[in-house]
Amino acid sequence: MKCTRCEDSAWVCEAHPDRPWEGPNACPCGAPGAPCPDCNVTKEGEVPRMPEGFRIEVDKDGWRH
Repeated sequence: MKCTRCEDSAWVCEAHPDRPWEGPNACPCGAPGAPCPDCNVTKEGEVPRMPEGFRIEVDKDGWRH
């Protein structure tokens, strides 16, 4: 395991950023996920790595019909 904070999922619990958002040790509180501040850091204008299977419904250009 490279990142112990998120357990290599690249996402942590937004309410409890010391707990992974996915996986067997995921935080059970139900809060949304946030990019891991240790391994999923982005620069201005970049998008963080998304969780596996994540699908975008809306993008920077808005809804697609």
